[in-house]
Amino acid sequence: MRYVAFFFLILLATGLTNQADAQPVSMPLPDTAPYLLPDAPTFELTITQFRQQFSQQFPTTPLQEFRAIKTGSMQKLVTIAATKISETIYASTALEVGTAKIKSIQLTWLPVPGNQATASRQQAMSYILNMIHFFSPQLTTKQCQEHLERLLTIGKGKSYTLSNEGPVRYILSDKGEGGMTFAAEPVKLVLSDAQ
Repeated sequence: MRYVAFFFLILLATGLTNQADAQPVSMPLPDTAPYLLPDAPTFELTITQFRQQFSQQFPTTPLQEFRAIKTGSMQKLVTIAATKISETIYASTALEVGTAKIKSIQLTWLPVPGNQATASRQQAMSYILNMIHFFSPQLTTKQCQEHLERLLTIGKGKSYTLSNEGPVRYILSDKGEGGMTFAAEPVKLVLSDAQ
């Protein structure tokens, strides 16, 4: 599990960018994932607080304890942790070193062949919808579903798609038969000097 979650975390990390558009878009891959930058923002939650609040708010999609993963030189920049949800779904996170506050949280779905594929993907979609609802509580359940549908539609055939919803950036990398990774990250808000 460690290697699968870490692989998808790195795969997704190479596809992030700092984008302020509310509509989902696909863009060229940047050199460095935003959460690896020294001044990257964090959610005001530790991973333990997030897991407890998420599992309490959404009891049908609970999260187990996240375990740290050794990542070599990356450990100086972020702490990587992961948890197994099912045989085909994993959650992983990039945490601020020293505080364990979340810089990025990802959910990865690995497809399974046969008749379990639909149920497995539906379970992953439930987790993603609840993650959107957790980080964007101002959205209704229907709006969360519409947001995810836009990400899926615009991202079809592209390496990744992203959109901002207030101070949160959502990223989706849908590889179809190859699986899917969804991430939520805080956005650094900047006040404009324009009058």
